[in-house]
Amino acid sequence: MTTVTVAVTDTVDIAELARVYRDVHAADLHLADHSDPTVEDRLRWTAEAPGFAATVAHVDGKLAGAVLGCPLPPDTLWWRDIDDPEVAQEWPGRTFAVCEAFVLPEHRRHRLAVPLILGLLESRTEERVSLAVAETNTRVWRALQALGFAHVGDLVPFPGWRPHRMLNCPLPLASRR
Repeated sequence: MTTVTVAVTDTVDIAELARVYRDVHAADLHLADHSDPTVEDRLRWTAEAPGFAATVAHVDGKLAGAVLGCPLPPDTLWWRDIDDPEVAQEWPGRTFAVCEAFVLPEHRRHRLAVPLILGLLESRTEERVSLAVAETNTRVWRALQALGFAHVGDLVPFPGWRPHRMLNCPLPLASRR
């Protein structure tokens, strides 16, 4: 029998997360999206941000996926390519940003991403949640739309990366299980 655990935490093992991230994105590691800046740097920046939180999933004791995020500060660059001031203006308590989310391919058919995202967001007190999805990742974009996320604009997170769709959703998400 398979044992699945999903836990909310404010501490993570960067090396373990980076190993799983590389397994998840093995076919795309040649893209700048997955190498510049390094995944370790991105994970560390998120984990060191004020208000950091994550959910981690283990299947039979092995890390199978994670979702990591933090509240956006008023001076964030998160919205730098978004022209709509209604979307781009930040204040304390407005937006929780999901910065990284990944699940090993062998566990995707078990819908592990849904409890990871909902588990992380169910206790958030911010007004909304935001995340960026590569425009070519239509599977994830459609799944997030089913949870109530709306497309609010596009941006390139770092130089050389593929364009990403910016998605927002009002909090709480509890009613979307």
